[in-house]
Amino acid sequence: MNMPSIAWDYLVLTASNAAQASAYEFQLELRRQSGLLPQVREILVVPDLDGLRIGSGGSTLLCLVRILEIERRSSGRRDEVAAILRRLRILIVHAGGDSRRLPAYAPCGKIFVPLPADSGAPLPVTLFDRLVPGFLALPPGAAGRGQVLVAAGDALIRFDSTQVRFSAPGIVALGCYATPEEAARHGVFCIGEGGAVSVYLQKPPVAEQQRMGAIDPAGQSALDVAVMSLDASAAEALLGAFGVAETPGGEFDFSPEALDRMLTHGIDLYREICCALGSAATLDHYVRSARSSGSRWTGEALGRLFPALHRVPLHVEIVPSCRFLHFGSTRQLIESGLALVAEDRGAAFFPQPSPTVLAVNCRVAPPARINGRDSWLEACRIEADVELAGENVLVGLDVDAPLALPRGACLEVLAGRSRAGKDVWFVRCYGIRDSFKDGLFLGCALLDWLCTVGVDADEVWPGVSDATERALWNARIFPAELSPAGFGRWLWMFAPEAASAQELLAFRTADRYSAAEIALLANQEAFHSRRVDIWRSRLPMPCAT
Repeated sequence: MNMPSIAWDYLVLTASNAAQASAYEFQLELRRQSGLLPQVREILVVPDLDGLRIGSGGSTLLCLVRILEIERRSSGRRDEVAAILRRLRILIVHAGGDSRRLPAYAPCGKIFVPLPADSGAPLPVTLFDRLVPGFLALPPGAAGRGQVLVAAGDALIRFDSTQVRFSAPGIVALGCYATPEEAARHGVFCIGEGGAVSVYLQKPPVAEQQRMGAIDPAGQSALDVAVMSLDASAAEALLGAFGVAETPGGEFDFSPEALDRMLTHGIDLYREICCALGSAATLDHYVRSARSSGSRWTGEALGRLFPALHRVPLHVEIVPSCRFLHFGSTRQLIESGLALVAEDRGAAFFPQPSPTVLAVNCRVAPPARINGRDSWLEACRIEADVELAGENVLVGLDVDAPLALPRGACLEVLAGRSRAGKDVWFVRCYGIRDSFKDGLFLGCALLDWLCTVGVDADEVWPGVSDATERALWNARIFPAELSPAGFGRWLWMFAPEAASAQELLAFRTADRYSAAEIALLANQEAFHSRRVDIWRSRLPMPCAT
C-alpha cells in the first residue's frame, strides 16, 4: 500500500503484561530511531491491568483512558472527553497474546514475528512492518469528528486502502465478502441501505446467517475484517457505557464495579460491544449472541450495557478484495511464509506448490547448504550442511556440524535465565503440529512420550494435580544448556524409543523448563540483538531457496 503523508497523533500497541510491553517498547524504539514511523507523533504500549487478560474491548477502553490522561496533563486544561478526542487521530493495534501456538516467538509477540522480505530495511522485517503501514495509510474520518482506528495485529491483512471511506457517523467497520462457511468463523454483518448495519452476528452458523438475511443473492456473506474506525462521539459512548468517568482530581478512571467486571470477565470488542450494535438489534439478540459466543457477563449486566451501546451507529465499508495471511501457529510460519513470498514475487516467478526452504534473517556461510522443502529457518547461523525432511522449523541455531531433522521436527535455541538467575540456553524440540494448548507432543500423547523416557507426570507438572490443566504449555520438558551448542545432545527427543540409557538419564536429571516459564525467563535483549546482528552482517542470499 502507498503511504500518504497523513499525521497520526498516537500509535498504540496493546500487550498482555508488563514483560511483553517492555519487549514491544524496545522494538518500537528501534523503529523510531531508524526513522520508520515519521507520521506518528506519539507511540505508546499499553499492557493489560495487573497482568490479567481484559479482552480487546477492555484494552481499547484502557488505551483511550491513558490517552485522555496524557492530553489533560499536556494541555493543562480539563476539556471534556469528546472535545479531546475530536482533535486526535489514534491508531490502536491489538497485539496482546501469549503465543501458545507459536512458542518460538513468545519473547517478541506475534506482532513482531520476523517475515520473509527482500528488503534493504535497516531492521529485520516483521509482521508489524508489513501490517501497520497499511493501517497508517487509511484515510481520516469526517473533519472535526476525530478518529480512533482499532485493528487486530495477529494476521497480515492485504487490501487496497484507497477504496475505503470513514465518513459515516459512529463506527465504520471494514468488511469483505466470503463464503458463509468461512464467515462462520468470524463476525458477520447484516447490511441495510447505505452500508448501515442492521444486525451484527458473532461466529454465526450458516443456518443463522441464512435466517438473519446475512447471505446476499450471490451466496456470500460480509465478514468482519477486524478493522474499525470510531469517531469521538462513539468512543465517548463506549467509555461511558463501561463506567469510565472523570474523577474529582480531574483524571479518568473506571468505576469500581466496571473495573472489577472487566478484570473478572474481560470485555471483548466484538462479543460484548459489536453484538449490541445495528439498527435492528434487540436486547434478546444481544444477550443470546454474546453469551453463546463465550461471554461470561450475566444477562442482567449485558442488559444494563445495551441501551448505551445500541445508540451508537454502525456502518460497514466493503473492501473489494482482502487477503489474510496468518502467522499465529508454528505450521502457519511455513504456509503463510511461502504464500507471502509468492505474492511478493508473483506466482509466475514463484509458483505454488514449490519445494522451498524459507531462510528468514539467516546467515549461511558457503559451502554450507540447506537441503529440504517446505521449511522455515529464522535467526540461524549456518556453517554446515542442514538436511530437512520437510515441514521443519529451526529458530536461533548456530549450526557448525552437519544437522539432519526428521519430517515435522521443530528445533529452537533461546537465551535466557535459569530459575537460579544464571545464563542458560533453552533447547526446545517439538512437532510442527503441537499446539501447546493440549497434551500432544511430537505426534503422540505427552503422557505416552514421558512413559517411554521414564519420567513421572508429577515431575513434569509439579503442583498441577488436575489432569485438565496439564498441557504441553506448562510441562517441564525442555532442558536448559550452559552453551548454545548443546542442542545436539537432545535430538534423540524426536525418536525417544531409540534413545540410549545415557541420554535418558541425562533427560531425567536435566534442569528442565516449561514453555510458560521460558516465555518469562527468555533474555529479551539477547533475542532481539541476535536478529539485528545477523540482519546487519548477513551474506547476500535469497529469502527462499
